[in-house]
Amino acid sequence: MLLRLPRVSEAADVVAVTQVSLNSEIETVAALSRAARARGITHRVVLMIEAGDRREGVMPGDAIETARQVLALPNIELEGIGSNMSCIGGVLATRKNTQAVVDVAEQVEHALGIRLRVISGGHTGSLWLTAAGALPARVNQLRVGEGILLGTDNSTWYPLPIPHKDAFTVVAEVIEIKTKPSLPEGPPGAGDALGRQPQWKDLGPRRRAILAMGEQDLRVDALRPRRQGVTVVGASSDHTVIDVTEADPPVGLGELIEFDPLYAALATAMASQDVVKVVRPSA
Repeated sequence: MLLRLPRVSEAADVVAVTQVSLNSEIETVAALSRAARARGITHRVVLMIEAGDRREGVMPGDAIETARQVLALPNIELEGIGSNMSCIGGVLATRKNTQAVVDVAEQVEHALGIRLRVISGGHTGSLWLTAAGALPARVNQLRVGEGILLGTDNSTWYPLPIPHKDAFTVVAEVIEIKTKPSLPEGPPGAGDALGRQPQWKDLGPRRRAILAMGEQDLRVDALRPRRQGVTVVGASSDHTVIDVTEADPPVGLGELIEFDPLYAALATAMASQDVVKVVRPSA
């Protein structure tokens, strides 16, 4: 399954390496239809419905007509209806907005005389509904990544029953360690190297270390230091500054500092070609 909307230009690759894709544009589905027909196969489509988070999805009022057009395309099978929450707007998945997607799916079924196999009602952010017994009964698919890989849900921080939450470790080497004033000195410009407006507190002289890692590698603000007393100060494209004044044990030059990644750090690190990935068997 392709978990993001496909590009029209990659339709041939999509049908070659996936069996199912999430879609909201009929022109894209038409391109998938042509590509699938050229390969002599059938590609399955989950039609995404806008449920309030304002990322992908057709508006509910357009669902029946869009589904009708999908059904008319050769070599395309309408697998089901899907929705996405908490990714752009930060809107939480609830029983109410999930049920609204189920209602749209059933309206499509009634209008077109079909039975949908899949109602893909959310992702990791919907797991709390499952645990609470509040997930609508017809939802039979959740697209879970973060909950499996990290054992967390950073949209609700619901305590998922995942026994191991340390499957991933981010490691970076210390390339400088010095005591420096905590406040920058000099007139401020329009922002930092990445266009942000950092805010600083005067904490006096602090022991700081620089790591050979930066925002071009992964989302640094989604890292949590494992060593007690270490905090992340900030990052540029290829340097990360950490405060190690209270680090226990103390930090030295050339040392490797370990972090637990949250979803944003893991997603960007795995996509980065410059980040070395090392897979080790469990002890």
